[in-house]
Order: sequence, then structure tokens, then C-alpha cells
Amino acid sequence: MLPYFHLDFDDLITQLNFWFLKINHATTFGWNVAMKYFEFRLPAVQLAGLGIMSGILCTYMPSTITDITVFEVPVIQGIIFGMVIAFGLIRWGNAGWIGSIIAVIFTVLAWIAAVRSFQFITNDASSNLYLGALAAGGIGTAGTLAGGALTTPDLRKPTAWLSTIFVGALAGLLVVPVVHSSDEKFLLLFVVWQSAIAFCFGHDISRSKPDEK
Repeated sequence: MLPYFHLDFDDLITQLNFWFLKINHATTFGWNVAMKYFEFRLPAVQLAGLGIMSGILCTYMPSTITDITVFEVPVIQGIIFGMVIAFGLIRWGNAGWIGSIIAVIFTVLAWIAAVRSFQFITNDASSNLYLGALAAGGIGTAGTLAGGALTTPDLRKPTAWLSTIFVGALAGLLVVPVVHSSDEKFLLLFVVWQSAIAFCFGHDISRSKPDEK
């Protein structure tokens, strides 16, 4: 004999409706949280994208421009990346035009200090490459942060300094393969370092302003 099945359509519809509402509430909550998260950190993503573009520009600048040096260090790389930082400070931070110009100047000085410190520690890339790379990455990051921190309180927090300098020092290690390469292309170093630092800046200056812009 076949078993007898009793199907209560009203109960089935009630159960389906119950679970539909549960799933709908869960997905709506998850979507809202995700959108809040990405909106909250949108400046970080945008600045990282600009950092990638500035890294490419810094790599392929013509020699007529890169020949302009201060303390025997080309300054155009610092200027280009400084403009990315300045844009972020104006767009999401508290910097006006004067603050943005200060940020560019600090970024240029940080770039020069990073290059010269690497040359000094490594004896012009002949020894202590990893130590020199870490120091250069950290020094360049700290100098860039200092320029932004003058006008943007979010960049004065210890967590911002510790995390960003840590990222910058690690990214600075990419100078080692550049030294060992025959063509000395800086594309990987510039793109990774600049996009990583720009991301950290965007994250820190927007962290306490989730509802702005």
C-alpha cells in the first residue's frame, strides 16, 4: 500500500512566506552593511586608483623632465604623487589650497629624503639593500604623512601613522628587484607604493566621516 501524504497548502504557504521574509531581511541588512562599508571607504579606492596612474606617469616621464633634480634626486615623481595626496586632502580632508601646496612640498621632500637615505644606507646600492629599502619606504611615508597631518586631524592619529608607515616600509622593499634588474624599471615599485599609500590616506581621512560626500 502506498503511504498517505497529507499536504496542507495553507501551512506550506505560511512557512514559505516566513522564510521569504527572513531571507529578505537578511539580504537587505547585508546589502546595507556592504554599501555603508564601501561608501565609507570609497575615498581609499579612488585615491588608490589615482596612485596607480601616478605610478605609471612617474615611471615613464621623459628624461627632459626627470633631469630636473634637487640634491641629485629627480623631483617630478614627488610632485606627481604629491598632487594625488593634495587632491585627497582637498576632496575629503580639511585642506584648502594652501594646505594642498604644503602637502605637495612635503611629499617632494619626503621623496628626496627617501632616495638619499637609501643611497646612504646601502652605499649607493652596494650593500644592506633590504634595510635601505625598508628605511626609504618608511621615511618617504612619514614625510608624506607629516604634510597631510598639518591640515587633516585624522592623519595625526597614532593608528594612521603606524599602519601607513608599516605599509610604506614593506612596499619600499620593491626597490630591491629594481636594483637587481638590468633595465631598472621602477614601474612595480612606483605603482604598488603609491597606490598603497594613497589607499591608506583615503581610508584614514574618511574613517570618521562616513556620511560626507
